[in-house]
Amino acid sequence: MARPYWSGQISLSLVSFAVEIYPATTATRGFQFHQIDRATGQRIHYQNVVADGDEREEPDTDRKPGRLHVAARGHEAARSHDAEEQHVVDKSEIVKGYEYEKGKYAIIEPEDLKRLRIPGKDTLEIVQFSSVKEVPPSVYVKPYFVVPKKGPQATAFAIVRQAMIDSEMVGLGEIAFAGREHLVALTPPPDRKQLGMMLYVLRFAEELREPSEYFAKIAPAKLDAAQLTLAKQLIKTYTRPLELDKFTDSYEAAVRELVEAKLANKPLPKEKPAKGRGKVVDLMSALRQSLAAKEAPKAAKQAAKTLPAKRKLKLVSGKRSKTA
Repeated sequence: MARPYWSGQISLSLVSFAVEIYPATTATRGFQFHQIDRATGQRIHYQNVVADGDEREEPDTDRKPGRLHVAARGHEAARSHDAEEQHVVDKSEIVKGYEYEKGKYAIIEPEDLKRLRIPGKDTLEIVQFSSVKEVPPSVYVKPYFVVPKKGPQATAFAIVRQAMIDSEMVGLGEIAFAGREHLVALTPPPDRKQLGMMLYVLRFAEELREPSEYFAKIAPAKLDAAQLTLAKQLIKTYTRPLELDKFTDSYEAAVRELVEAKLANKPLPKEKPAKGRGKVVDLMSALRQSLAAKEAPKAAKQAAKTLPAKRKLKLVSGKRSKTA
């Protein structure tokens, strides 16, 4: 199991318990490409460089928090410099800077960030509970597993978890990791047999765009009752329990096939032809044809099951004959 991403306390009023948080997703892919120089076949590497100014300042050994710096040259001038007019910057000399004017930066040292007093650095305080239905899907960003540390506090974890299940509520609070503060939702896992909890990073309100800016210009459509009925029937025929593992990354599989063909010096895979689509004159025809295409195999299979055995037919030497 991976090392915990965050360790600390979850606090609900006077109740608290120690937990460890682990990423619930992985970004690992089967193939990872590098940039290669086509002429030499060598891998391309990047360096941190800065354009040399006409009057290059000596390194400032006496750094002061919150100091300001005026860039010697702008971005456009830097682009025109040859490699000989640039020098490599050591990683230890790279700091964060906020551009408050063109070419002027407020320098933020790593020590400055460490001094910040953020409440959620060691403790996730649950500030309120809300119905799970009140949290819109658009605010969810990334999931994490929440595991209680062993000991008496694990009982408090289990009690709060079960209370949230029974009340169908999620806990909201703020936590600090990965260099910033995050709004999060603490919830029981979808599979109630799993005894841990889930933590979902959420988007803040200011990160969400106003939907009316995009949807306000959509004119209301006049809905035909017959078309609506067919659309509901079509949706019903496609409805089944969710099996997430049935969905796979088709692009990843295609890249794997391509790379394996290259390594084996075999012909490259050909592009699969797109599925043909019949020309549909109107929406009603499209709904009817879609529904018929989906229901036909199902109806034939059901008819085969319900047909009496003595009336079932089989092919014998190309002719139909009744079964005994």
